[in-house]
Amino acid sequence: MRIEVQWQLATPTDPKGYALAFLPASTPLSGLPRLDDPAEPNLPGIFALGFDTYNPPPPPGASRNDMMFGPLGNIENRPQREVSLHRDGQELANRLAPRSLSEPLTLLIEEVVGGVEVTLTVGGVAVYENYFVPEVSLALVKPILIGADAPLSVRRQGTPRWLSTPRKLSAFSLALNDAQHHKIKNTVAFPDTTKIGRVVCTLTLASTPKGIDPWDRLAQLFLTDEAGERYEILRWITPYRKAWQWKVDLTDFLPLLRGKKELEIVCETYSEGWRVSIDFDFYPGPIAREPYKVIKLWNGVARIGLADEPIEKFLVPQTLATDRETTGAAFYSIVTGHGGSPNALNAGEFHPLWRRLHCEGRVFTNRLWKEDVYLNPCRPQGGTWKFPRAGWSPGDMVAPWIVNLTPALVPGKPLRLAYELQPYTNTTPDKGFPANHTFASYLILYRASR
Repeated sequence: MRIEVQWQLATPTDPKGYALAFLPASTPLSGLPRLDDPAEPNLPGIFALGFDTYNPPPPPGASRNDMMFGPLGNIENRPQREVSLHRDGQELANRLAPRSLSEPLTLLIEEVVGGVEVTLTVGGVAVYENYFVPEVSLALVKPILIGADAPLSVRRQGTPRWLSTPRKLSAFSLALNDAQHHKIKNTVAFPDTTKIGRVVCTLTLASTPKGIDPWDRLAQLFLTDEAGERYEILRWITPYRKAWQWKVDLTDFLPLLRGKKELEIVCETYSEGWRVSIDFDFYPGPIAREPYKVIKLWNGVARIGLADEPIEKFLVPQTLATDRETTGAAFYSIVTGHGGSPNALNAGEFHPLWRRLHCEGRVFTNRLWKEDVYLNPCRPQGGTWKFPRAGWSPGDMVAPWIVNLTPALVPGKPLRLAYELQPYTNTTPDKGFPANHTFASYLILYRASR
């Protein structure tokens, strides 16, 4: 089923903003839920969008301590027009709208295996495009504005279906990750995945009996296959002294998620740490294109800006074979920058660099820089959680850079790939605190579903 909703609202009833909630179809207008903040519709069992028109910067004269660590995150005084996604009482994502929220809005929600895909445009410009939200069904719901009064144009296509029941696998349950436990291993038996349409991984960080780590840490989930090859399939940066939960679509790694595999959590914390749970949900259903190979590309830690250790030695161009049955290909890359002062330009955590992927004469450019850190749903936190960083936020999953290489693909012929990083010279390198980019990158090959 697809639902399309269109509306336009010059001024919300509440100056903080408003919500568009998908409530049970039987909900009367007199029974709308009350929200302390209408732009934060964290309603149990409900999918909703928040439209926030009130996120002021710290007031003039705010102390340095408030600027660095205070609860107000909009320290660069960016426009106050944010759109957030909420499911079952938790904010999942929040983005700055590219245009004023008083312009026409169009929301398209389409049911897919395991949940829905959301596309929202403001003035014709996308805020979210095919954004996957797990565990949402459009059966027996209706869109209703809360905190605003405007007519909604609603169109429905197709018949709603109830969310299918996934096959569940618990890989880690409240595993202790603290100063004495930096690496945690477990061998799991993944189910038969031949008729699986989507894989959703749930990561939960909970408090330990001694509390929660006050610092942000790099954390990774590795999978080792039968041949001993090691793949990083998930990366997150822990929050400053806060528990949280994330759900991530890992369908591209479907070829690895079958049979008996060793999983390992790696996170160097020297404090209280967390209790970590990792679960997989395998949703049965059709799959538009089946990932059937995951090929390793550039993986590991590469120091940047050093004359005696040029990045080109790490980023060696690669030529990868494809099969005649290959119908699609994608570059899947997780990269984060780490290190800081006294490295020149405060690299690599706080210095943006462009990166380019070259493939068969085509060039794709991306900037390793995350500016909307202050909108991270896991907010506020106890540390410097609000500042832009090289590809990551404290208390968030690291989003992959995915490039569709299908237009460059000739089935059965190899693909030539090269990764180029913006030139950078570290004039003040600190060998004990090096500037680096931490890589996990793959070529994903797809074929027609069987």
